[in-house]
Amino acid sequence: MITTHIDWDHVLDRYRDGAEIDSLPGGAKISVSGADVERIYVTHRLWQDSLQRRNLERGIQLVAEGQISDEANRFIDKYRTLVADERPTVAATVLKDLGYLQ
Repeated sequence: MITTHIDWDHVLDRYRDGAEIDSLPGGAKISVSGADVERIYVTHRLWQDSLQRRNLERGIQLVAEGQISDEANRFIDKYRTLVADERPTVAATVLKDLGYLQ
């Protein structure tokens, strides 16, 4: 069954204290530095940013509806267009790490 929401308790358990995550093929290494009820905080050697919960949840909803692919590399462009231009590659990387994308 395809999920239409993100288990945010799992997100907090996984990322609250930070985590190293595998990047997508060809992607730069990123680290999750923390999470709270509204955001996941990410760092790269050149920048720091965050991903909004509402955007990630909207992306997963669109995957469930078949409007966005659940394949991480194909997810990126549609996420940028249909949801937000908020670090779409990082969003796909995090959602893959959480098990929502392939």
